[in-house]
Amino acid sequence: MRHPDSIAARAPWSARAWACALATTTLVAASPLMAQDFTLGAGFTPDPQTAGGLTGGTGQASRFGQQCTGSISGTPDHRIRVTSALGLRLSVSSDTDSTLVLVGPSGVFCDDDGAGQLDARIDAQLIPGDYQVYVGHIGRQGNYRLSLTELVGGAGAAGGGGDNGARYRDFSLGAGFMPDPQTATGATGGGTQASRFGSHCVGAIDSTPDHRLTITSTVTLDIRVDSTTDSSLVIVGPGKVLCDDDGGQMLDARITDVFRPGAYEIYVGHLGSVGEYTLSITEGDGR
Repeated sequence: MRHPDSIAARAPWSARAWACALATTTLVAASPLMAQDFTLGAGFTPDPQTAGGLTGGTGQASRFGQQCTGSISGTPDHRIRVTSALGLRLSVSSDTDSTLVLVGPSGVFCDDDGAGQLDARIDAQLIPGDYQVYVGHIGRQGNYRLSLTELVGGAGAAGGGGDNGARYRDFSLGAGFMPDPQTATGATGGGTQASRFGSHCVGAIDSTPDHRLTITSTVTLDIRVDSTTDSSLVIVGPGKVLCDDDGGQMLDARITDVFRPGAYEIYVGHLGSVGEYTLSITEGDGR
C-alpha cells in the first residue's frame, strides 16, 4: 500500500497551484525592475549602491524646470533618504538615451548626457532629507542600471568640484568656500541662442551647460568672464534665470547675485566670434 503523502506528491498540480507558481515566477523575474529605495549618509557601505529598472513614463521632466529633459514616470523610480551631508554621484548605464532628475532639499538636479554615450550623471552635494530620483529617456524606452557612489574630494566635492582653472570644470560651493576665487576655462558660444531662456538673454551659447554649479549653502557670488571676444553669460537655476552681456570689464559679462542651495547651469556665450574665456567665481559681501 502506498503512503498517502507519496500519492499526493505524485498527483498532478491543480489549476490553483499552477497559478500560484506562475505568479511567483513572474515576481522573481520582475524583481530587478522593481523600484529600490536607499538610505545613505557620509561613508555609506557598500559603495557603490545599485538598482535597475525601465526608463521613462508618460510625464515630462520639464515640469521640474526647463533645464530638465526627457520622458519620466509620474512617480519617482527611486527614493533616497540622506541621513548626513554628503557628496553623491548618480550614474545611469542604459541601452537608450537616458536622462536623470534628482529632486529634494538641496534643489533640482538634471542631466542628459553627463555620463557619456548618451547616458546621464549627476554630481551633487546633498544635505539631509528625502530625495526623489527619476530615470527618463529621450526617444525610446530602455533598461537601465543606476549606480550611487560617494564623492570624497575631486569632482563635485564640497569646496570646489575639480581642479581650479580646469577646462569646463564644474563647481560645488557654499558660504566660505576655499580657495577663493574658483576658476575655469573654455571656448565661448555654440549653436543655440541664449534668448531661449528669455528675451533679456543674448548671444550664441552651447545647447548644454559649459559648467554646472552646485550650491550647498546660501552664498553671494560674483561671477565674471574674462575673454578674447564680446562674451555673454547665462545662469539658470531654481527660480531664476540670470543673464548679462557687458556687465564686466570691456565687452565681458558679469553677474552678482545671491544663490540658494540647488543646482545651476552656466552658459558662456558670445556676440560675434568665438573666443577663449576664463570664468572666475568669488564670494561677494552680500550687499
